[in-house]
Amino acid sequence: MERFFRVLLLGVLVSGISACSLFSSDDEVVRTPKALTTIKEEAVQLTEVWSRSIGKGVDGRYEQLIPVVSGEAVYVTDADGVISAFNSKDGKPLWNRKLEVRVGGGVNAGYGQVLLGTLNGEVIALDEKDGSELWKTRVSSEILSAPVTDGSFVLVKSIDDKLTALDAKTGKTLWQQDTLQPALTLRGSSAPVIEREAVFSGYSNGDAKAFRMENGMPLWSSRVAIPKGSTELERMVDIDSTPLIVGDTVFLVSYQGNVVALDLYSGRVRWSKEMSSYKAMAEGFGSLYITDQDSFVSSLDQRTGASSWRQESLEYRALTAPVTFSSYVVVGDYQGYLHLLSQVDGSLAGRFKAGSSAIKAQPVADNDMLFVLNADGKLMALKKR
Repeated sequence: MERFFRVLLLGVLVSGISACSLFSSDDEVVRTPKALTTIKEEAVQLTEVWSRSIGKGVDGRYEQLIPVVSGEAVYVTDADGVISAFNSKDGKPLWNRKLEVRVGGGVNAGYGQVLLGTLNGEVIALDEKDGSELWKTRVSSEILSAPVTDGSFVLVKSIDDKLTALDAKTGKTLWQQDTLQPALTLRGSSAPVIEREAVFSGYSNGDAKAFRMENGMPLWSSRVAIPKGSTELERMVDIDSTPLIVGDTVFLVSYQGNVVALDLYSGRVRWSKEMSSYKAMAEGFGSLYITDQDSFVSSLDQRTGASSWRQESLEYRALTAPVTFSSYVVVGDYQGYLHLLSQVDGSLAGRFKAGSSAIKAQPVADNDMLFVLNADGKLMALKKR
């Protein structure tokens, strides 16, 4: 029953189109996505460099299969485990593997390995050069975020809020940390982040934690959001976004909670601002960029949390997590549009149609290239015209 509610809640939250009495005292609240308005003078335009089709895409599922760039290659997977590698500059195919697994959190790559997690709780490591399998390990539950590595350790977060460290060469489990879950959570998982011999992660109870990489020893725990309300739905404060580390500050945001800036070494709260989001954040120009649950895009000062601007013209358009590209903030929407906002004032600076299906996964920026994967499995490489 709990799994059913997780899936139900997810469908309501990510659609951005409708909500029911789960979140309102009314019988039904219809949330209509705002219609797009014409941009009078586009300050920036995108042009397609190359595109490729990747299997079935997400095949009607929610999972956000974010591509990853490593070296001169971009790696991408569909929901059924069709993994492909392309030259990032010209789209030339490098290799392709059909693993016949249900992928839950996209791929990660680096240090000679391509890593992915499955809905069956498996972590699979492939060789970056040819896609051959290096090792496979099972963890406690399904995986909805990509594993991360520093070349010595592989860290993976499963949906049951267990953080597991594996040996990067063999896949052997080295240590595991458990956290007590609330009765009801969103169907998502915060990906861990490795920084300065430590690993940082957010949890579904609203906590952020840091552990020593070598042995999993807890370094600190900090409260990002405190559950409020009389029902389990009202008390959900999941941290499903990936921690964002800039200098000696860790930024996190929770659903129905707050966005906070924490000291990297102690976990002390430097500032906190009420906000609700379950998507990854981006940074640039000394600002923090957030897509909230209503598809408003906000810019906050990294030092103080003060609001710089908020773009509301894309309300309920089921926007992706933002990414900074050149001097712009880029988000995708449910109709396949990419929207480019000025980092300075949030104004709409450009728009690009990247196919007919929804863009669910956060776009990926790499130098002067922007990579976008839509729900049908079309991967596009774009540049500024």
